[in-house]
This record gives sequence, C-alpha cells and structure tokens, in this order.
Amino acid sequence: MNRLKQYIMWLSFLFLAIIVTVILCYRYYYSKTKDDDFETIHVLFEFVKEIPKPSEDFDGSQWFTYDYIRNEERLMFFLVDWYKGGFPEGIRGQGYDPVFVQNLNKELNFDKYDYLIVYQRRLIALTYSPYLAKKYDGMCHHEKRKPLIPTFDTEITDKVYIYRIKKNDKFRPPGP
Repeated sequence: MNRLKQYIMWLSFLFLAIIVTVILCYRYYYSKTKDDDFETIHVLFEFVKEIPKPSEDFDGSQWFTYDYIRNEERLMFFLVDWYKGGFPEGIRGQGYDPVFVQNLNKELNFDKYDYLIVYQRRLIALTYSPYLAKKYDGMCHHEKRKPLIPTFDTEITDKVYIYRIKKNDKFRPPGP
C-alpha cells in the first residue's frame, strides 16, 4: 500500500509540473505589447537624426517596416542604389544623392551601432515576442535573427528618421 501512495504522489507531482510548464510556455508565446499589460522584449533605441525625404513625390508612409542598416554599404544600398532599380514600380529615381549619403556615413558609427531608417513616421517602440513574430513576420522560421516589430506614430511627416540600437547579430526587420 505504501508503494501505491508513492506512485500516486509522483504522478501528481509530474502532472503539476507539466501543467506549470504549459502555462509558462503559453504566457511567453502570447506575451503582448505594453498596451495589453503583458511583458515582452523591448529593444532600446535612440533617435539620431531626421533628414528630408529624398524627393517631393516620395511616399514611404505606407511601409509597415523600416530598413535595418548594419554598415556603410547597406546605407548606400537602401538610400541610393535600391531606387535605381525602380522596384517597386513608380519609385525609380527617387533615392538620395550619393554625395549626401557619403556625408551622412561620416556622422554614423557602424562599429558600435546598427541603424534603423524609418520613412515619414516616428518610431515609438521596437518589440519582440514569438506571438508578434508569427503574426507580423512573413520570413521563414530558419532565419536565426529575431524580427523586431515596430510601433509607429500615426502622424505622417515629410521627414525620414534615423535611429540607432547597439550593434548585434540578433535582430532584423520583419519580412518579407
């Protein structure tokens, strides 16, 4: 009879451990933004500079993401070269002057920071949780870096904003 009580006690403990583990995993997976009173991973960022949009006709306000810049070459690509290809249609020739971008490069420190370029809206928050990643990210799950989900101000401006975060290989913008 004593063995039966031990067996029941161990089964009860195992069942309780499984229940607690499931609850903790569920809470972590569905952690939401601060608006929903759940904790999530917030990535600190710092405003660096605002620049005028590249042309009067330029409209990047509908983009739901940002450009993640790790080095000088990526800055030149996203602000100049990408617009030479005309993808998506209608933006050919709307990029920045290469000399302007080279001068901007001199103001940025790519050894210590990665930079985020946000078009015509201010960045309010950068967050990560598995739930947000699944809901807002269209990239495959083989990508090791975590997508930082932005929260933008609703006001549309005529400026482009540059923010910085500490240099790392952990994060990326949401895709595709």
